[in-house]
Amino acid sequence: MALLEVKGLEVEFPMRAARLTALRGVDFTLDAGERLGIVGESGAGKSMAAYAILNLISEPGRISAGEIRFDDQRLDTLDDEAMRHIRGNRIAMIFQDPMMTLNPVLTIGTQMIECLAAHTAMPERQARELCISKLREVAIPSPEARFDAYPHELSGGLRQRVVIAIALLLDPAIIIADEPTTALDVTIQAEIMGLMMELCETHKLGLILITHDLAVVSDVTQRMLVMYAGRVVEAGTTAQIISNPAHPYTRGLLQALPQKNTPGGQLNQIPGTMPSLIDVPAGCAFHPRCGHADAQCTSALPELRSVKRRQVACHHAEDLA
Repeated sequence: MALLEVKGLEVEFPMRAARLTALRGVDFTLDAGERLGIVGESGAGKSMAAYAILNLISEPGRISAGEIRFDDQRLDTLDDEAMRHIRGNRIAMIFQDPMMTLNPVLTIGTQMIECLAAHTAMPERQARELCISKLREVAIPSPEARFDAYPHELSGGLRQRVVIAIALLLDPAIIIADEPTTALDVTIQAEIMGLMMELCETHKLGLILITHDLAVVSDVTQRMLVMYAGRVVEAGTTAQIISNPAHPYTRGLLQALPQKNTPGGQLNQIPGTMPSLIDVPAGCAFHPRCGHADAQCTSALPELRSVKRRQVACHHAEDLA
């Protein structure tokens, strides 16, 4: 049985004039120690899936359908107190901007010990030793000194390493990383992603990596989901999808990578923009931007189906794969 199983997940936000559906029938699983990537443009629903798993959806948003199982326990039916024992303890999350995660007026050590105190009764001296050990594990130089430093005294790369160390404090089974390297330069990005891969292998951690960067996904993950307008449009092994995408949207994302273009030439791009989730087009939501769309695409919603050993929601997947 999978460590994490998401079935038919739907998230909606009731509004005065309409109902915004942010996730539509999302299905995926994650095994212990597996690395899963979720990719797509802004507004595709990537982060919303993570927030739903951890019950971090702001009101009036709610899970309107489906179920989320972790270690054979339903998470979507747990109350706030029960979720506190899961969130940060068994499933940890790394957010995009460490300066939004870390409190600027508290030292790194104070914040780490507060995290431990929320879930354990560990003596302060033992807690300090554990925190410094975790800082050392994520390759922070002089961890004893960094323990007493404030976030603004560290570089962006070191702050992100601190956030990773905090996520590892309670030995979670899963880490959800939401665009963990967006604010960092390319060299530091590679170091952070290399560190996360090493930690996943060392601790047998499951990883859900949420990103728009297909290059990062291809290097780090074993399986991936491609999302568009709140739905999964392609799912399979990373190697299969990167080498031979079967959905036009996935193809467009890959063609937009800089390395797919002639140096000095114009970058490829997908025409148009992601539709508003209040007014998703009928049929395939991607059809207004798709060069392969026909009458069927504008009227019939394509369901996820098996095409050449991956799942694809496209009427023309067999021809494209």
